Amino acid sequence: MDIKEIEHLAELSKLEFSTEELEEFSNEFSSLLELADIVKNAEISGSSFINSIDMLNLREDKAKDSMPVDILLENTPVVKKDCIVVPRIME
Repeated sequence: MDIKEIEHLAELSKLEFSTEELEEFSNEFSSLLELADIVKNAEISGSSFINSIDMLNLREDKAKDSMPVDILLENTPVVKKDCIVVPRIME
């Protein structure tokens, strides 16, 4: 990942970095992408772990009642019409 891509991501995230930090991030991201490529291309056929997923005893996904709204909002600084009001971060 080159420095221009890192600068673009930083701008989108509204973050500022020094030139040294951008160079360091570029090297780190490149290393991470290389590692991800190695993992992506790894030979996993015949792996016992992949086949053992079926043996896991997973719980059934069931909907449950949520907490009452008044309890959820009691420690919230600003509430409007049973909703939490947060500062605007985008223009």
